[in-house]
Amino acid sequence: MKRTLLLTLIIVTFLLNITNTYAAGEYFSGVWGAISSSKIAVNGLALNMEREPISINDRLVVPVATVFSQFGAKVEWNELRNRLVITKGNDNIIMYIGYINCYVNGEIKRMESPAVLYNGTVMVPVRFVAESFNIPVGWSQKTSTVYLGEMPEEVKEEIPASGGGYSGVKGRIVVIDAGHGGTQSGAVYGGVKEKDLNLSIAKKLNEKLKELGIVTYMTRTSDSTLSLYARSDLANSKNADLLISVHNNAGASSVTGSMSLYYPSASKTKGKLTSYEFARIVQKNLVSTLGTRDLGIIERPGLAVLRTANMPAVIAEIGYMSNNSELNKLKTSAYQDKAAEALKKAIVESLEKMYK
Repeated sequence: MKRTLLLTLIIVTFLLNITNTYAAGEYFSGVWGAISSSKIAVNGLALNMEREPISINDRLVVPVATVFSQFGAKVEWNELRNRLVITKGNDNIIMYIGYINCYVNGEIKRMESPAVLYNGTVMVPVRFVAESFNIPVGWSQKTSTVYLGEMPEEVKEEIPASGGGYSGVKGRIVVIDAGHGGTQSGAVYGGVKEKDLNLSIAKKLNEKLKELGIVTYMTRTSDSTLSLYARSDLANSKNADLLISVHNNAGASSVTGSMSLYYPSASKTKGKLTSYEFARIVQKNLVSTLGTRDLGIIERPGLAVLRTANMPAVIAEIGYMSNNSELNKLKTSAYQDKAAEALKKAIVESLEKMYK
């Protein structure tokens, strides 16, 4: 009887250890990174590191102890449990090698790239850890340097002030989906196909985001057919911060206006941004920039693109093609550019709110 009880306790303890070890969740299944030539500077001084930074999924991963001990952080690495604990003051981060979910002060957070063990060195995504500990972080395109803490004046000038709205977006990942395509024309009015309008606006948006240093991926760049799941699959595989799907609407000829659709679930939250909040920001910017009628933000739990995305995702319905007046606007390059500008503003605002 005693042996049975002892064996049971051993098994339960083993299972609990496994559960704790992998509680952080989803394993990273993306492409392994490459050695980066980027440098790290702490309080304006270049840092000598035992390992070169690695770029994984367009995110810089650096030796955790070497970099963050400069800010008084303590690092505990348990190789047996595959567990890393980083503590700075009253804040702590718990990571598991290879996993993109972690714990920040007990709350599950999703990282853009995982912590890795490279040639015996534990390495972590530098921006995520810095922002979690409220360490100022900046990037100099001219010198390919990540600056932590105090920054030289020339770097401050290179990083737009928060009032400009672009300070925290460089390097963030956004997937742009041009709705429909190929055999799926979407709405068709006056000889104009929705799929073509969607693609034109999406391309303009792509260029605007790239100019800000945002990493973008488009689900299609030509008149090609895509499944609904291929769209969210791309965003998930890239560990995107946001997914924006560009569409146009149709209905009664008297109806005009813009609306934004989202999936009503807290599971789509990233950082401090929910899908609802993303939709609210998109809708606000569409209405204010285009001067369209506000048709509101609408829950759409049945739409596959929104339901299967792992991050905040929104379908932006720019306007009504079934209304002649609105269609005439939508057909013009100038109006399409205004729509792309509205979406750009919404994405920037959402990214800044996500990690503020």
